[in-house]
Amino acid sequence: MKRIVTLLLASLACIGAPGQDTVWSLDSCLAQVMANNISLQAAQAAGRKARAQMYQSLSELLPSLDLHVNQYYNWGRSVDMQELVIVKNRLTRQTSASVGASFTIFDGFARLNTYAASRAAARAAENDILQAELEAKCDITKAYLGNVLARLTTVSLQQSLECVRLQLEKIRTEVDCGRRSTEDILEMEARAADLQSQIAQSEAEEALRMQELRRLTGCPAPFETDLAVAEMCESCTPPETGPVVTPGVLSARENAEAARYALKAARGAVFPTIGVSAAYGTYYSDAAGAPFKEQVDGNRNPSVSLSMVVPLFDGGRRAAEVAAAKADLDASRARVRQAEEDALSEWGQMRLQCISLSQQIAAGRAREEFCAKKLASSGRQYELGAISASDWLQAADDLTRSRSELLQCRCKYLFQVKLMELYKEIWHE
Repeated sequence: MKRIVTLLLASLACIGAPGQDTVWSLDSCLAQVMANNISLQAAQAAGRKARAQMYQSLSELLPSLDLHVNQYYNWGRSVDMQELVIVKNRLTRQTSASVGASFTIFDGFARLNTYAASRAAARAAENDILQAELEAKCDITKAYLGNVLARLTTVSLQQSLECVRLQLEKIRTEVDCGRRSTEDILEMEARAADLQSQIAQSEAEEALRMQELRRLTGCPAPFETDLAVAEMCESCTPPETGPVVTPGVLSARENAEAARYALKAARGAVFPTIGVSAAYGTYYSDAAGAPFKEQVDGNRNPSVSLSMVVPLFDGGRRAAEVAAAKADLDASRARVRQAEEDALSEWGQMRLQCISLSQQIAAGRAREEFCAKKLASSGRQYELGAISASDWLQAADDLTRSRSELLQCRCKYLFQVKLMELYKEIWHE
C-alpha cells in the first residue's frame, strides 16, 4: 500500500497553476474561488451598494446649489408695460433664470446620524465580504480534501482487489490439484465483487467532490487534485487558542452601531428644522417692450430667506419610526452576543476536534500495523490449511477498514487545521 501511494504521490507532486497544468493545488483552488464564488460576488455587490448609500447620506450634509431656467408662454390676456393697458389674444413670452443655494442649519442631527449609520453599515458590508470569503475558502477546502480522500481510498481498494485476484488465481490452481475446495473460490469471488462495489462508490464520491470543486472554482473541465496534500497532516499543528473575533462578529457589531445611529436619527426627526437659502435671478418679458439686456439688468432679484419647520402632528408616524428603530437596536445587540458566543464555541469545538482526531490518528496507525501483521499471519495459516478462507478474508477486511478509517481521520484532521488557520488569518484583536 505504502509503495503504491508513494509512487502515485511522486508522480503527482508538482503543484500546478489553474488553467496551465492538470494538477491543481489547494492554494490554487483557494485563489481561483475568490474570482468565481457567487456568494462572494453578491457580498461584494452589497458592499458597493452600502458605500454608495454612505456617500449619498454624506452629500445630504452639504449645501445644495441649483440653477433654475424657465421659459413661459401666454396666449391669453397680458399687460402692455408701455401703455399700461390690458391686451387680449396676444402671445407673450417670459424668460427667467436664477441660481439658488440652500442649507439646513439644524434638523435634530437627523442627517448627521443618518450618515453615521450608513458609514457603520458600509463597514459591516466590508466584514460581510470577509465572511463570505471565509465561507468560500472553507467550502473549497472541504471539497478538495474530500476529493483527495476519495482518490486515496480508491487506490487502497484497488490494491486490495489486485491482491484478491492474485490469490484467486492461486486458489483456482490449487482447486484443480485437489488441495482446495470450490468454497474458497466462491469466498474470494464474493470478496472481489464487494471490493469492486466499494471502488465504484469511492469513484462516485470522487466525481461528486470534483463537480463541487468545478462549481466553486468556475473551472469548465475536470482537473486532478494534489494527493501530496494528505501528507501535510504529518507536520501541521493547529494554531494556539486566542481571542476569536471573526468578520461575522465585526459585522454584527457594526450593524448594531448603525442601528444605534438610526435610532438617534429617528428621534431627531421630531425636532424643528431650521434652514437658510439664498438665490440670485433675473427675467425678461417681450410684453415689456424694452431691450433684452436692459430688462435683464433691471430685473435682477437677489434674495435670502431663513425658514423653520415645526412638526405638530403626523398621525404617530415619527413615534412609530422611533419605536421600530429601538426594537431594531435591541435585536442587533442580541445578534452581537449570539455571534460572539457562536464564534467562541466554534473555535473551541475545532480545537477539541483536532485533539481528538490526532489521538485517533495515533490509534489508527497502531491498529493498521496490528491488522497488517494479523493479515500476514493469517495468510501463512491459510497456506497451511489451519484457517478457512473466510477467516483469511476477515483479516484482509480488517486491514482495509483500518486503512480507510486512518485516511478519513487524517483528512478530517487536516481540514480542521486548515479551517483554524483560515480563522486565524482574519482574526481581529
